[in-house]
Amino acid sequence: MSDLKTYREAAIATRRSVMTIKRWRRNGLSMGWEVREGQRVRVVREDVLKAWWRERMKHDPVWQNRLRRERRQTGAM
Repeated sequence: MSDLKTYREAAIATRRSVMTIKRWRRNGLSMGWEVREGQRVRVVREDVLKAWWRERMKHDPVWQNRLRRERRQTGAM
């Protein structure tokens, strides 16, 4: 499997919607173009996508609360 992902593949990899990936692109996620089956499609490198996603999760209050709750339950705080 290629390390270049289309909107749909990126959405599946991050468990987000295609619209979210498009919003991330408008907000600065670096994407390029590739020709697949004669069509130009937007693609993003997997490492760039994962780094962007991790950075977003660092500042997401819902995600942070979930992590805190899991740490409390395991006593790893």
